[in-house]
Amino acid sequence: MNNNDIPRKIIDITGVELTPGEPAVCLGKGEQGFECCCDECDYFLLCFPGFDSKSKDD
Repeated sequence: MNNNDIPRKIIDITGVELTPGEPAVCLGKGEQGFECCCDECDYFLLCFPGFDSKSKDD
């Protein structure tokens, strides 16, 4: 997946606006009372800068 494929904002199933890859501003990071948002986000791993999607090709 390249950066052009990542939406800037998405709305999850609970109606919370998520900001993939930007945990500092994302409303779904658990601090707003919506703890399930991160678990359900398709872009969850983008919020972890140490994760390298190209390091494993399973």
